[in-house]
Amino acid sequence: MHSRLLIVCWRRKLFFLGASLLFLLALWFWGFLYTTHITEDGGKIVSVRELMLGSAHGGRRESLLQRLGFHERHDPALDGGSNGVEPHGAAHGEQGSVQLKGDEGGVKFVKPTPGALRSAKVRHTNDWDAIMQDRTDEGKQINQQPSGKGQPSRHISDEMRMAAERQSHYEHELKRMGVPVIAGLGPGGRPPPAQRLVHFDLKGAPPKVSYLRRLMPILKTLGATGILLEYEDMFPYGGSLLPLAARNAYNRDEILDLLKSAFALGLTVIPLVQTFGHLEYALKLKEFAHLRETEDSPQALCPSYNASMAFVEELLAQVIEYHMPAENGNLLHKEDIERLTPKLTHIHIGCDEVYRLAECPRCRHRLKDQLFLDHVYNVATIVRRRWPHLRVIVWDDMLRHMALDALQASGIGKLVEPMIWVYAEDIYKFVQSTTWEKYAAVFRTAWAASAFKGAHGEGLLIPPIRRHLENTLRWLAVMQGEGNRFSHGLQGLALTGWQRYDHFAVLCELLPAALPSLAICLSTAAKGYFDVSARTNPILSSLTCPEPTGEHHAWLELHRDSMMVMFSRCMFPGSMIYRFILRLATLTTETEEYTDAIRQRRGWLTDYNIRHNFSSAARVDDLLGENYRLLNAVSNLARTAASTLTEVYDHWTYGEFIEQRIFPMLEELKRLERAGEGLKKRRVWSQRPLPYLKPFEVLGIDEKT
Repeated sequence: MHSRLLIVCWRRKLFFLGASLLFLLALWFWGFLYTTHITEDGGKIVSVRELMLGSAHGGRRESLLQRLGFHERHDPALDGGSNGVEPHGAAHGEQGSVQLKGDEGGVKFVKPTPGALRSAKVRHTNDWDAIMQDRTDEGKQINQQPSGKGQPSRHISDEMRMAAERQSHYEHELKRMGVPVIAGLGPGGRPPPAQRLVHFDLKGAPPKVSYLRRLMPILKTLGATGILLEYEDMFPYGGSLLPLAARNAYNRDEILDLLKSAFALGLTVIPLVQTFGHLEYALKLKEFAHLRETEDSPQALCPSYNASMAFVEELLAQVIEYHMPAENGNLLHKEDIERLTPKLTHIHIGCDEVYRLAECPRCRHRLKDQLFLDHVYNVATIVRRRWPHLRVIVWDDMLRHMALDALQASGIGKLVEPMIWVYAEDIYKFVQSTTWEKYAAVFRTAWAASAFKGAHGEGLLIPPIRRHLENTLRWLAVMQGEGNRFSHGLQGLALTGWQRYDHFAVLCELLPAALPSLAICLSTAAKGYFDVSARTNPILSSLTCPEPTGEHHAWLELHRDSMMVMFSRCMFPGSMIYRFILRLATLTTETEEYTDAIRQRRGWLTDYNIRHNFSSAARVDDLLGENYRLLNAVSNLARTAASTLTEVYDHWTYGEFIEQRIFPMLEELKRLERAGEGLKKRRVWSQRPLPYLKPFEVLGIDEKT
């Protein structure tokens, strides 16, 4: 009983002790808040109470209670009634105000006006942050201004927030479509390049002129401003250069029709004539072999021969003068000349990849760089002397490693405009910032060049569109960053489409197979960014594609559809060839996988089995089942190849294409079929071990030596 009583007493003592401690703690905390001083602007020490009542700074700072919507009743007698200026906050009218009864301080609550309601909340948060964080910088003073003065900054902040949200949504759509996200590119950014050139490489698989004319309006719709036309041996040369023209070269009437179509659409035409390297089409011939830099290679011209310069001048003259209607009237009628404004303004003289340089007896005593610069100077001087209104473009790759002093001393800075080409995704890996700085110190302007095909493999059938698009986007970003270095900026971007790596190489991707890649890259270059909207992006409408259906999938999916099968539903010029190439690419992959499996992974139809005529007939029969299917599919494709390709190409071109792309598959499948049928016929086999080929016999080496 006593123990229970003691427990009850101790509990009461503990309760009263705890309550007393809480009361003392609360009292101490209030005293701390009431007496704590805060350093304000100008170093003056004020208390929290003074801040609450607005007595600090001699009235310059408004009361914190006033900022929260509580206003003291103003008594002019307290101010001495001398100036008659209303204190901050008194401008708010008495309308809608409610006085708090029983408050000796005469504090009343003023209902804020609708226009200031939101700004009052912002000021409330900012003022408390300023007090608790002891902020004394300029940003605190701005936040403590009246609501009317803070409106512009809040408006800018809202615009920035909305812009960030739009950019975030834009980048989300890019990722959804598999389009590379490049910092700084998007709607509302910098303007696109002024000039967007489409390069036609005619040294391989030259399309019919009628097909090129059908493409012109599409290119114009996609945003092209001009055509970079590389003839090589497809130009109808005459006189001493007659042997240069290929047997299927365009005639002059065809070129005339092509130029008329371009001019009628307002597209400028810039001829590209190689004048140093990549002259294989001329130097391979007996008539011009003496102009080679080295006897064993027709790749480059020897710049030290007088005959070389005469050859180059005649080459330029025949091409340039045919593109200048004002001089000889062979292009358009006089009324057409007056009506159509595009005229020949530039000539591209090539000069890229001059691999064989300073090797012949005449050149080997000279420095390679000086030899190259002197030749470019001489060719550009010929152009400026004979056609002074023309501006000269030159590929830049041979200039990148050269010293600034050498470039400036050469004098080419006032004669040529470099076209800086990189077809990889990382532009700065090949053209560093120091190179851009060097170019800007020598040249007043420059061009850039990306690629939409013919850059990622000599034997591709379909271009890797995502890589080409990223190359274009990277170039747009680089041009925005580097263009200001040049006194006249960057002129524009050329989208190159190579048909061979050089004159002796096999064909790259055909033009109809690369048209979707060209459309994607060109529309992007014309806008300065990739437009994610199917309605405003001209790709689908220009290629006559069906409207996208369904909201679950994006209208373009580069990460999922690497072969761009979606464009097989379109009806653009050459779309039948596009579908044919897709089927050919699928069969090529299947055939390569099958033959590789036969040689490397399956054990009954290898070269060893065939060479020794030693295998299981049942196993061979199983392996030949897939061979029969593929052989039938490839044979059917070969039979339709000519009729499909003839829409765009002559028999020389589609014959070459069939021999390079389809004939090797047929030969390999037929070889395996013959070998398999021979293995199946055998009924008696040799006793093991079988004779084997000795390594020395295979290599043709005498084992004793």
